[in-house]
Amino acid sequence: MANLIQKLKTIENRIIMFGKLSIFKYLFYFLFYFCVSYVFKSWFLIAIAIYSLCICFAKANCIRGLSKNQDELKDCESYIRGGAILTGSSIFYLIFIVYQAITPTSFQYSFIVAIAIALYAFYNIVVAVFGLITSKGRTLLVKEYKLTNFAIAFNNMLIAQIAISSFIADSNSMYYNLLLGTICGAITLLIGIYLIFDGRKKQRRCKFKQENK
Repeated sequence: MANLIQKLKTIENRIIMFGKLSIFKYLFYFLFYFCVSYVFKSWFLIAIAIYSLCICFAKANCIRGLSKNQDELKDCESYIRGGAILTGSSIFYLIFIVYQAITPTSFQYSFIVAIAIALYAFYNIVVAVFGLITSKGRTLLVKEYKLTNFAIAFNNMLIAQIAISSFIADSNSMYYNLLLGTICGAITLLIGIYLIFDGRKKQRRCKFKQENK
């Protein structure tokens, strides 16, 4: 027990431990949204399910880097790979948004389920924003993890919007969901691109330092 407490004193070890648990959480999200999408015949929820699976891969990549990487150059590679996963998933998401705009579908949660989903989504948003603010001055992979969580926050924002609008009698609710989905997908794309370019810049700097030792 004492060893566990000692390990949890560093942010890297906390991310590794709780990040592994979050991987199972996002796998559950994938299965949950996939099953719900089947019940409600919603392609929109299938897209969210696949996006959740991509986020799971991004988190697993970062945790693997924190667990196994031994030098700065490998950290840069993990950082870039995480950005590529976010970029690819957001491009898929935006393509689907265009498809959904052409062939819209709708569904409805019960009031209690919708409120529960919305509250949990808002909780995740607050946690992600707080984590991003407190990550200044941390290592490269901690920064990647926090930015990935920030991208997840936007996905949760969309989920909250879908849950709330599902029981509101508004014929335009699907279009509001598509608009917010486009915004969230675009922000996630920008985060992914930032990780790639920032990682490549740090990678070149690291290689230069190693070559001039």
